[in-house]
Amino acid sequence: MDIFQKRYIAHQKRKAKVLEEILKEKHSTRQFSSRDVDIEQLKTICASALDKSPSSCDRKAIHLEYIDDKDDKRLLSGLLVGGTGWIHRANVIVLIKADMVAFKENLDYMPYLDAGVVIQSLYLTLTTSAYKCCYVNPNIRKKHQGIFDNYFQPSFTKFCGAMAVGYEK
Repeated sequence: MDIFQKRYIAHQKRKAKVLEEILKEKHSTRQFSSRDVDIEQLKTICASALDKSPSSCDRKAIHLEYIDDKDDKRLLSGLLVGGTGWIHRANVIVLIKADMVAFKENLDYMPYLDAGVVIQSLYLTLTTSAYKCCYVNPNIRKKHQGIFDNYFQPSFTKFCGAMAVGYEK
């Protein structure tokens, strides 16, 4: 093995170690401090994760919507089954949506696959920042679906989940 191959292998081992440390640190946070989040900084961080996430057929059809209005967060706390009673305390709720125009096939799971990759990228990226997060599944009670759609869901999108984001308490 030549010197260049040795350097390359050593570099790959260092990268693997860094990823391992990030994965060890990653956890779901459901209690947030009242410290304000710089929404523009958060958007930049999330855009980086979104941009670097692969997607099926390179669709790049997953989009993020940032909710920081107190009343909207409270409404989401009552609508999102996984976030009931706590998600409104996050500094920002990031809604993860798929643009269904991009998914031409009639495969309901494809948007969720692409969103899952984005969610993992968001988790890892936010773990390396000062922010912490928790993923909330896209389940909404049937009786609340109309309310959610009216406030948060254009007809051409599919809601794939949410990330509660903020500073850890």
